[in-house]
Amino acid sequence: MSSLDTTAISRPRIPDPISGYRLENLVGMGGMGEVHKAVQLSLGRTVAVKLLNPELAKDGAFVARFEKEAAALAALSHPNIVAIVDKGKTDTTYYLVMEFIDGPSLREQVRSPLLTPKEALRMMMEICRGVEYAHNRGVIHRDLKPENILFDHQAGGLAKVTDFGLASFLDDANSRFNLTSTHVSMGTLSYMAPEQRVDAKNADKRADIFSLGVILYELLTGEVPLGTFDPPSKTKPGIDPRLDAIVARCLKPDPADRYSTVAELMADLEPLAPVLTSQPPQPLTRVQRIKVGARRVVRTVAQVVMTLVVLAALGVLGVAYLRSGEKRPPMVPGAALTGELGADMVRTLPGRLAKGTERKYLEVGEGPDSVSFLTTGRPVTTEGKALVFPGLEMSNQSRVGRAVADVVDMEGDIALLKADVLADGSPLTPTARLHTVLYGPPPDPQVALMLVGSTGRYVAFIQEGSGAPLRLEWALGERRGTMLGQASPTGVAHLEMEVDAEGVLRAFVGTGKDRRAVGEPLIIGRDWQKQFGEVPRSAVGCIEGTCRVEGLSYSVKQAPATATTSTVAELTPRPPAAPKPVAKAPPPAKKPPAKAPPPKKKGR
Repeated sequence: MSSLDTTAISRPRIPDPISGYRLENLVGMGGMGEVHKAVQLSLGRTVAVKLLNPELAKDGAFVARFEKEAAALAALSHPNIVAIVDKGKTDTTYYLVMEFIDGPSLREQVRSPLLTPKEALRMMMEICRGVEYAHNRGVIHRDLKPENILFDHQAGGLAKVTDFGLASFLDDANSRFNLTSTHVSMGTLSYMAPEQRVDAKNADKRADIFSLGVILYELLTGEVPLGTFDPPSKTKPGIDPRLDAIVARCLKPDPADRYSTVAELMADLEPLAPVLTSQPPQPLTRVQRIKVGARRVVRTVAQVVMTLVVLAALGVLGVAYLRSGEKRPPMVPGAALTGELGADMVRTLPGRLAKGTERKYLEVGEGPDSVSFLTTGRPVTTEGKALVFPGLEMSNQSRVGRAVADVVDMEGDIALLKADVLADGSPLTPTARLHTVLYGPPPDPQVALMLVGSTGRYVAFIQEGSGAPLRLEWALGERRGTMLGQASPTGVAHLEMEVDAEGVLRAFVGTGKDRRAVGEPLIIGRDWQKQFGEVPRSAVGCIEGTCRVEGLSYSVKQAPATATTSTVAELTPRPPAAPKPVAKAPPPAKKPPAKAPPPKKKGR
C-alpha cells in the first residue's frame, strides 16, 4: 500500500477470491501476511488489501492481533492516518481493506540525499498530528518507525501513519484486544522506549514520544541514536541547535522526563518548522512558469512606460509615497481571511431564505428575501447579483476583505456551498504604478469560498488569479493543513464544497462534464459542525486585486435516521412543481333527434 510497488516484491498472484475486490499486484510482505494493490469493484477505486498468512489464520492469537488493527483503524479518522475501508474473512484467511497510498515510505525519504532539515520538520509535524489524534482517541501505536509512515502523492505528499497491529487501547471497553502480557516486549528494538522493552503492556503514550524522538533524530541526521550519541546539530551541519534540546527530551530514559503529550512536542517544534501545511507547496510546471514569467515581463514593461509619462506630475506624491510605502509580504490565505480585520459593516443583497425542519438554504442574487452580510476589512460593494471587492487604490488600504452571511441556525448533517468566483488584478492607478516601480509587483489576487465557525476555525477553498494550484485550507482546532489541487482556471471559476452525513468534505471545480474533484476528501467526522466551535456560516473572502462572487448558495439538510450517507445533490433548491391542470368533464352526449312518423297514405 506504499511505494513498495518499486521497492518490494511486485509480482502478479492469483489469490483466494475476495468478494467485491479484484487483487492486482502483491506490493509488500511481512511477518503476518501480504499486502495487495486491489480494485474495489463496487466503486472502481484502488485500495490496499492486507491478507493474514493462512497458517497464522489458524492461530487465535494472530487472528486477535489482526482484529485489533482493524479496531484501532476503525476508531481513527484523520488526514494523517491511513483509513480503513472494510474487513472480512475468506475460507482460508482474514483480510483488511485500507486506502491505497501511492507514495514512498519514510524509510525511503530518510535515505534521500535531497532531504533538508526544513522538509524533515514539515514531515515530523504531520506525523505528530496523526499520533496526537490517536492518543486523544485512546490508541497508543507502540510500533512507530519509518516503515510505518507512508506518503500520499495524490494528496501532495501528505504523511500517513499506518500498521496499528501492536496498538494498545486506553479504554477498558477494548480490553479484548489487549494482547500484550505483562513483562513482554513488543515492537521494533531501535525505536522502542526503554520501559517498552521490559514491559510493553504498561507502556503509555510517552513510549510513542520516545519513538518520535528516534524518528526525528534519524530524519535530521540519517542515523539512529544508539547508546551515547551526539546532538543533531553536532552530527550534521545546518541543523538548528534548538532542536538538540527537543530531541534530547524525547529520548530521556525516564518517561517522566519526556514530553507528557505529543501536543507539547509540537508546540516546541512549531516555531522551527516551515509553513504548517499538510503537504509541501507543489511547484509550478514549466509551462506555468513560462506563462507567469511572460505576464510579469509584459506587465513590468507597460508599467515602466506609463510611469515615465506621469512621473513628473507625481514628484511630490512620489516622495511622500516613498516615505510611507512598504513592500507587501505574502500571507497564509485562510488565516488572513479569518483573522481580526476590524469592525463589521452590513451589506444586503436580494435572495431566498428557507428554514424547514429537514432542509435549510440561502441563495444570493435574486428572490423575495433580503440576505445580510457582515463585511470587514476591505470595502465590499454590490453589483447586481454579485458581491464585489474593488481593487486597491492606496497603499494604506487593507489587503484582505471578508463577507459572512448573517444567517444563523443552519444546523444539518449534509451541506453544499457553491458560487462563481473571479480573482483579477487591481486597476493600474498612478499610485499603484509607482508602488510597483518602487517595490515590485503586488502578490497575485486570491478569492475564497469559506465555512467559518468560532474564531480561528474554518475551511477555505481558494482560487488564485495567477493560475497557481487551487487550495483547500482548514483549521479546526489541532487539525489544520492545506491540500493543493490542479491549476486555477482562468476567468470565472465555479467552486463547490460539499459535506456528507459521515463528515467527509469534498471540493470541486467546474460544472457538468467539466466538474473535477480538487485533492482528496477531507475527513472531518460525524457531527462535523461541532468541529467549527459553533454552527458554521457561509462566507467569501478576497486578498489583493479585485474579487467578484456571484450565485452564492448554501444548503444544509438533516440525514434520514436510517441512512449513513446522503446525496448532496438533494440540497440544491428546486422550483415548486407547476400545478397539474384539472381535467374538464366531457360535454354530455347529444341524443339524436327523434324521427318523425311516416305520413299516412291517403285513400283514393
